[in-house]
Amino acid sequence: MSDFTSTQTVNKDNKSTLELKLKEYVKEENRKIIIGPFQSLAKFTAFAGIVSLIFEVRFFTQHSVEVYVSRISSVLIAFLLLLLSNTRFGKRYSVILIHILLISIIGTFGLMIYLYPQTLIFNSHIISLIIFTAALFLSWEVTNQIIVAIYYNIVFASSILFNSKAVYMLPNMVESVILVLIISVMAIVASYINYRLRHEAWLKGFEVALSEKKFRNIFENSAEGVFQITSQGKLLTVNPAFVKIHGYANEDEVMKLNMINNFFIRKSDWELLEKLLEKQGKVRNYRVQFHKKDGSEMTIRMNVKININDEDNSAFYEGSVQDITQQVLAENERQKALEALRQEKLRADTTAKKALQESNYKTRFLANMSHEVRTPMNSVMGFLTLIENDLFEDKDELKNFARDARYAAESLLDIINNILDISKIEAGKMDLDEVEFDIREEIQKVLSIINQAAKQKAISLETNIADEVPNFLFGDPTRYRQIILNLMSNAVKFTDYGKISLSISVNSKVENLVELLTSVEDTGHGIPNEKIQMLFEPYVQVRNKKGKKEGTGLGLVISKEFVKLMQGEIKVESKIGSGSKFYFTAKMKLQNGVPAETTEELVNIEEEKDEIELNPELPVKIEKQDAQTKKRILLVEDNPISQNLEMKILREVGYDVEAVSNGYDAIEAAKTGVFNLVLMDVEMTDMDGITATKKIREIVGDIGKVPIIAVTAHSSMKDREKCLAAGMDDYIAKPINIHFLKLTIDQWLNAKR
Repeated sequence: MSDFTSTQTVNKDNKSTLELKLKEYVKEENRKIIIGPFQSLAKFTAFAGIVSLIFEVRFFTQHSVEVYVSRISSVLIAFLLLLLSNTRFGKRYSVILIHILLISIIGTFGLMIYLYPQTLIFNSHIISLIIFTAALFLSWEVTNQIIVAIYYNIVFASSILFNSKAVYMLPNMVESVILVLIISVMAIVASYINYRLRHEAWLKGFEVALSEKKFRNIFENSAEGVFQITSQGKLLTVNPAFVKIHGYANEDEVMKLNMINNFFIRKSDWELLEKLLEKQGKVRNYRVQFHKKDGSEMTIRMNVKININDEDNSAFYEGSVQDITQQVLAENERQKALEALRQEKLRADTTAKKALQESNYKTRFLANMSHEVRTPMNSVMGFLTLIENDLFEDKDELKNFARDARYAAESLLDIINNILDISKIEAGKMDLDEVEFDIREEIQKVLSIINQAAKQKAISLETNIADEVPNFLFGDPTRYRQIILNLMSNAVKFTDYGKISLSISVNSKVENLVELLTSVEDTGHGIPNEKIQMLFEPYVQVRNKKGKKEGTGLGLVISKEFVKLMQGEIKVESKIGSGSKFYFTAKMKLQNGVPAETTEELVNIEEEKDEIELNPELPVKIEKQDAQTKKRILLVEDNPISQNLEMKILREVGYDVEAVSNGYDAIEAAKTGVFNLVLMDVEMTDMDGITATKKIREIVGDIGKVPIIAVTAHSSMKDREKCLAAGMDDYIAKPINIHFLKLTIDQWLNAKR
């Protein structure tokens, strides 16, 4: 209720203010409009007074002095008022001047009637005509006209009343009096009508003035730039905002320019705008690039329409411009942000979908791994149980049980290695070694491993290594060999007849880098197109044509990641019934900074290790040694079972072994100086093998130089470097191969330190 009352109060105040403004406007317009008629009336009075003076002095000699003074006074008053009307005072008080002029005229004519009663009718008619004419031309308020009529009638009546009685005997005297009264009333009515007409005109003029003022305020204070131009681009009108938007100081600078040539950056934008205007008549929200005064660019939004000039019927354009540069930038940023969010959402959806898919794959994979792990484990435990319970007929059967148990254990080890590799890959911790190797020897190792399985299926193996492929390269031979071995193993699994071809060529060679192209092609079943994309997905096993799943499904995934680490990519082509072709690229170095002797030594050791691993049946040469010539070995191992196993192995191959279970005891035992070599477990509680080795190396004399070989489950080049940096001489990876163990120990026992 209070808000409504406040609104009413505000409306009343606004209305009162508007009425006051209207009153002042009418008053001002009235002053302006009556100045002209007043000046004309003053001139006419002065002229009429002079003419009347000439004739009246001549004919009315009896009172010539009075007539003369009267007419001269009237003429002088008229001239004086005429002069005053041109001054600020006269313009401000023009109504008073008119009253003075009319009083002087009426007074003069009243005096003539008083002096010469016989002129009553003539003078009364003349003065009535003057009053009526003044009412028509002055257009002033009726109040003023009534006042004039009153003192006109007073003067007329006084001139009769103060005259002799003879005046009443004049012919038409009554009619003259009535006529004066009628003309007075008519003058008032005429003044009223004239004033009302003028007042309506003033009201319309006031509305026009308000509208014009409002338009002018909008035009001058608008935040948008307003303009009018010809069809040739010549500026006709601009407002201050237009000047400011374009970076100019004043309107004069802008009016000298051409909108098409000086503002539009691209003329094609103007041509398009012109076509749209011709077709539609008006264009809204037209975006265009404009020049500013300083040469910079801005984005403008235009609203333009065609108008017709009433004077010459020519067309011109008018409209408004608004600088939306910041808005456009904000829109672009918002669009980029939305696009980024959209892309992020797509990535998140894809990641979530992939994660869910991989989770499902992992679930199935774990179920499969249970089978894959339990099968060889069942064989190991079964054969060991048979051996433990003497359930064999002779020594040959016992040897077969042990061999089959070892084969099953090796299969289990392959599975574990694959799982460890994929875990490292997913954790981003898989690194490649970089050593010199003979690529042709690596291929022979692969063939020696895969050859037996191929022979069982009567599949021929073909190898083609291009002559331009260098013999020696720097890279990770183990991982490179593992990729080829995975591809060849898969080819053998899914090929029932025909052949498998291995080809290696140089894809490109740049300075110190060579990119090898390696392909494995088989004549197997082929892979359906819809399953090719799944081949390199983690935890996915593609069934063969009989529905059988072979392997863990990790071989190709691991191979793909190794290829990535070698800065290459792996692809597959396949046709159902014709076979498949897997090919990959890998970058190798032609040389590196490793000293030649060290590199050769490492390669020789790796070659010997590989030879032993590939030929597990090689006999171990055990030299017969008496108690005095046996080499003494210190075994540091915290796991009791592993300790017993390793002691048994070492003693069986001819060494005198003593064992300790932690790093502290190892240091104390080493200080005795009775050991020729130390086998140091790296991962131990309390003190690890790295720390223990550093402590032993700090012992002064030959004791601190005893050969120390690391025994660790980690076998990467970084692990080797870590062991060597701690002062160890070599390392052996678990699970321990008895043949390689003896080879490594003998090498360091026979080495001159």
